[in-house]
Amino acid sequence: MWLKLVSVLKLDPKPDLVAQTRDALRKAIIAGDLPPCAPLAQEDLAAKLGVSRQPISHALVVLKQEGLVVDRGRKGQMVAPIDAEKLLELYQVRGALDRLAARLAAGRPLQENSRLLDIVDLGTKAIEKRNVNALVKADISFHSALYEISGNKEITITADNFWPHIARSMRVVLEDQDRWTQIWTEHEAIADAIATGNIDRAGDLAADHAEKSGEATHHRLLNEQSLSLKQA
Repeated sequence: MWLKLVSVLKLDPKPDLVAQTRDALRKAIIAGDLPPCAPLAQEDLAAKLGVSRQPISHALVVLKQEGLVVDRGRKGQMVAPIDAEKLLELYQVRGALDRLAARLAAGRPLQENSRLLDIVDLGTKAIEKRNVNALVKADISFHSALYEISGNKEITITADNFWPHIARSMRVVLEDQDRWTQIWTEHEAIADAIATGNIDRAGDLAADHAEKSGEATHHRLLNEQSLSLKQA
């Protein structure tokens, strides 16, 4: 009986093609390779990824549930536009989450403080090279590390739901190169507060950083929308 059950439950060792397709499309959307409002023709995507239409179709369903893909009437689907008001709300949630993560990280007896400071160095080097892609990558790495160091796995799980939307918006904010140094100065201050075990300061700095980023993103998106309307 057990042998028969094992035979029925035997897993396919091949990687999940739908998951791979979904991850590739999500990565392209976050990186801006598939920009906001870009049409998503299944035939074209299948040809570019070297797969059939079936995994593309299933992947788009998942990405639609995540809010990264929307319908475009009878013309199929497209990459979701960046919603300024939704982004502001997500940053407000992130502010509360980052405060908690920083406080927990600063309160732990064993902390990977050097890890955060190493990422700050990566961000500083990306500024020197004027490399936006490296800046976005370093920014995501910093906050991912912060969540992990907090020791609360639920923070990471919660952040994973909204982080793709915030990552897309980062490129909008980073078009303003005057903010680059400020952003990484704030990251360094957060890392230092955690390293010294200053719980209150770490939490306040992390929340303030998220709130400032949200306001800057919201302001820039509204300006871009206003400019687009004037040019239309």
